[in-house]
Amino acid sequence: MGIGWESGLIVGLAEAGVDLRRADLVSGTSAGSVVGAELALGWDLEASLALLDSSWPQPDAPAEGPGGMELLMAELARAADGSSSPAELRRRLGRISVEAAPFPEEPYVGLYAGVSGQEWPAGYQCSAVDVETGEPQVWDAGSGVPLDRAVASSCSVPGIFPPVTIGGRRYMDGGMKTALNADLAAGHGAVVAVSCFALELPEGMSDPLADMLNAAVHAELDALRSSGAELEAVAPGPEFLELSGWGLALMDPSLTREAFAVGRRQAATEAERIAAVWEA
Repeated sequence: MGIGWESGLIVGLAEAGVDLRRADLVSGTSAGSVVGAELALGWDLEASLALLDSSWPQPDAPAEGPGGMELLMAELARAADGSSSPAELRRRLGRISVEAAPFPEEPYVGLYAGVSGQEWPAGYQCSAVDVETGEPQVWDAGSGVPLDRAVASSCSVPGIFPPVTIGGRRYMDGGMKTALNADLAAGHGAVVAVSCFALELPEGMSDPLADMLNAAVHAELDALRSSGAELEAVAPGPEFLELSGWGLALMDPSLTREAFAVGRRQAATEAERIAAVWEA
């Protein structure tokens, strides 16, 4: 759903006169790595949704004990008290990525066949995390990594998809660092950050896990602003939050095209404030 919504948002912004293809850096994490690659390659983002229409592999139900997604959420919730350092948490998530991998690696990488064999587009990068060390990794044209494997690693949510082997090491979703990795835009004067998750909870609502994850994202955004960057962040509006069940249904491919339409509609409400930064 994140791929659909982000694609619709970008298409809608372009229709409103805000062309994000002018970016000299496109940095993607997870769903953003797919959309970012397609944007940087100059593809038609609506037409590219056809790449998601094939059946995605579904993991077998675990014979016993909790599944990978349950393990992932339990680990994140356990870390919400702040007792774990970010690096320690990423290493524990890395163990889940390896031990709860629901199906083999190569069929998963095959899902990204649409970009297989494509040369790295100029100014594009995507993020992943080493499952063993917990160290963040940024892939770009100078990394010498096939584009499909880099994007697959950036999307490898622990417990849902298997880690991806690159250069003898294994990598998982870059969102295990932060959802945005907005710090990678440091040094750029105009930045548009797009989040598939709400950046604020409704007034009066508090959730320790959401507060922890959003605090890390806001720290990155605040650092960019402090560096002098003109920054606008776009987060899901009420329509997408309802469609995605506040993020719980984000992995449902049957809702991709509906998410695209929602993103396209939301762009009309975002275009004016984004243009103030992007077209300045």
